Amino acid sequence: MKYGLMYYKETDNIGDDIQTYVAMKYLPHIDYYIDREDLSCFMPKTKEQVALIMNGWFIHNKLAWPPSPYIKPLLISMHFKNLIETDVGDLYLKSYGGDYLKKYQPVGARDMETLKRLRNNNIEAYFSGCMTLTLRKFHGIRKIDKICLVDLEEKIIEKIKLNTDSNIEILTHNLDQEQTAKRTIQDRMNDVESLLKKYQESKLVITTRLHVALPCLALGTPVIILHKKKFDEDRLRTYFKYITSYVDEEFINMDVKEILKTPTKNNNEYKKIAKNLDKICKSFIKNCIEDCELPELKKYKEYASRLEWYKQIYERERLIVEKIENKRIQEYE
Repeated sequence: MKYGLMYYKETDNIGDDIQTYVAMKYLPHIDYYIDREDLSCFMPKTKEQVALIMNGWFIHNKLAWPPSPYIKPLLISMHFKNLIETDVGDLYLKSYGGDYLKKYQPVGARDMETLKRLRNNNIEAYFSGCMTLTLRKFHGIRKIDKICLVDLEEKIIEKIKLNTDSNIEILTHNLDQEQTAKRTIQDRMNDVESLLKKYQESKLVITTRLHVALPCLALGTPVIILHKKKFDEDRLRTYFKYITSYVDEEFINMDVKEILKTPTKNNNEYKKIAKNLDKICKSFIKNCIEDCELPELKKYKEYASRLEWYKQIYERERLIVEKIENKRIQEYE
């Protein structure tokens, strides 16, 4: 069996690379690197199926879905968002996209929002939790008197600095998309590992990012997640029972000295989720045998002839999304 590793070539968020990193640990070897935003165009070098753990956020390019027939997927820890602003909506869960998910159901949902969305579209689904919970602690990492602040507003950073004697390290999960796309996967995975070790050695991490909070949970580092008062989705809320959370306005007005001095330990009940994820991924890899069903050769040739057309449409779609994002940034500023 050949194995693929899914990644997002042009990501602007290292959280995507963390998702790749956790899936990579289950693969006996890697034969193909498959771009999450180009799933429909994937074609192996020879007529064969490629096993792929498909975890993470799906997906910004509606023409990349459903995936290539040459992918043998494990649909786990998936997040689907209604991308109305990019004319995607719930299209992934309907018609051909929905048929694809039903073919390989049940689908593991990363959060309750996704679980409800899948079930509302008559797709068999269950709550799997996030693959980042399967991270293992690194050996030889000692705790130090340091608090990591990740993608926080300046006013919150200043409040924390005034209320602690601990060392402060300010970090971001934001990446330069163009620079990211030029780097090798191995270099990107090395960056992920270095970042995770920073989180593990810290006595506390405070963030607004889900894929800071969940890795910290798995690495045994106390973590606080901050969010806006007007908060109407379950993507973060799904995990509030395992992690300390505050509305950011509430945190600003609190006496935080004791919280920063002696952080609240995380809830270890998440380990049940992690154990189940580990079992499912290992079982998938174990059962990937070489004589799995392949698409007919005729379909293979037809698929090959469509690739160039897909790529042209994809580029047009990418430019539309980029224009929308730029407009959003300008409005924010």
